[in-house]
Amino acid sequence: MNIELTAELMAQVLRLPAKDQRLVMAEIGRQEFEHCADDIMYWLDASQHVKWPGVWPDGLPYVFTKDPHPMYKCRVCGVICTFDKRDVHRVISHGESASLVAAGQTEAQYRAHFEVLSPIRPFTIMPYMPPIIHWWLKEPLLIIEKSRDMMATWLIVTLYTWDSCFHTGKQNIFQSEDASKTRELVDRAAFIWNQQPPFLKAQHKAAFATGPNRSGELKVPTLDSEILGFPQGPGQIRQYHPSGIFTDETAFQIQAVDSFAAIKPAIQNGGRYTGVSSANPGWFQFVAQDSLQYL
Repeated sequence: MNIELTAELMAQVLRLPAKDQRLVMAEIGRQEFEHCADDIMYWLDASQHVKWPGVWPDGLPYVFTKDPHPMYKCRVCGVICTFDKRDVHRVISHGESASLVAAGQTEAQYRAHFEVLSPIRPFTIMPYMPPIIHWWLKEPLLIIEKSRDMMATWLIVTLYTWDSCFHTGKQNIFQSEDASKTRELVDRAAFIWNQQPPFLKAQHKAAFATGPNRSGELKVPTLDSEILGFPQGPGQIRQYHPSGIFTDETAFQIQAVDSFAAIKPAIQNGGRYTGVSSANPGWFQFVAQDSLQYL
């Protein structure tokens, strides 16, 4: 039985007795889970999901991110900007007097122009992300040179979370400079899973724990899948043959090349390696510029 998830259907479901609601939502959840598992862009793109005026006018988000930096949405045009770009936006986009804006504004005056956004926000697919996702799905080795505010780390964490939480028998490893930084990555994966709609989460429950290295682990027992966090170094991961490995700020990991060498057999046997980093001279730079042949 194929159920098309629409606003009209959701309104009808809410009028059903509680037992019947649970049965219908369980079937909706099963179908949506399978759709997400088959198509990562469907999972990420809220515009492809059910729209409900006044509730989810742009589509029900399945994926959320969290950013501690304050962001502001212009009440006139909807453009989103950081706190230090609010005055520039008003002058350039709305022709306000630069001298008047520069005279200083109270927070109450700023609120008249800008809506303060919640730090928990639906995942936004930026124009440069679909090509990254395409190559991540296609290639065993992907190196991404990032700059600040690209959301590159959030994007790659999200891709590996999808791989582990929607598919059977996946073992993905996260690795950063130390245990605390790696745990923060696994925390993000747990956050992404936990923020999904209940009908998706109910299909296969995930559990977060600190793990033996206190670097975090996210396990999905019914899928026999997991994300394991480790500090940098080859000794941490040599015994594993994972589906994939994600190393963050790879250029700043002094043991990055040794870790890669330790995990290379898994990559050659159908695994995936993704390295993300801001600029720093060394092994990561040479691999990013395709100056070394490692595969």
